Amino acid sequence: MDTFRKSFLSRLNLTIWILLILVLIILLQNTLAEEISIGHAIPRNLRGDLEIALTNQIWLGVKILVLVPIILFWLLDRRRMLRRALVVSLALLTIELLVSVAFLTISLASDTSRQAVGLIRDTIAVGLINILVYSLWYWVIDAEPILDRPTIPKPSDFLFPQYGLSTPKFAHWQPGYVDYLFLAFTTTTAFGPTDTLPLTHRAKLLMLTQALLSLIIIVVLAGRALSILR
Repeated sequence: MDTFRKSFLSRLNLTIWILLILVLIILLQNTLAEEISIGHAIPRNLRGDLEIALTNQIWLGVKILVLVPIILFWLLDRRRMLRRALVVSLALLTIELLVSVAFLTISLASDTSRQAVGLIRDTIAVGLINILVYSLWYWVIDAEPILDRPTIPKPSDFLFPQYGLSTPKFAHWQPGYVDYLFLAFTTTTAFGPTDTLPLTHRAKLLMLTQALLSLIIIVVLAGRALSILR
């Protein structure tokens, strides 16, 4: 009974982290200006007579709806299905992130001083979304609590410095969400790995994509927004 209780509390803590970060990303994306929203990326012939605002609301409903199976699979302790539901949710959020960065970049051709405050606000929001989305991607592909229980140990996607420490305190150390959040933050600010190295192709591709987005957001968008104010 005590083992079940500890397992349940561990899973509860895990799911709360997942849901909080997913909800935070959705809220941040919902604050972005309509001009850089996902609705503009959907061709008129596909969305028909739907207005862009209504298209955005439908997209928001889809993102929220995907949270339901995440909760369900957690309650049933179906780790493989939980991972798949998380991948679907993150894929939707990543698509919107890419669209937002693309439209932000395009909008620079017609920006004015009057739009500078909104541009800076959207740039900061997109930068935060970039960090949070990729922190969850790193966690989903590498974190032990949401992986299936393998008969053969799975090689890690990331080489954390704690793995090389011989002190008893880190003998059975496993990374938590904060470690992946720090990894995503340092990848954003340094445009690449710092203390933690990617070991697999998927980890390297994810870090490459995040670093590229970070380069666009920080150097191009933030630099342009500040230059408008001068």
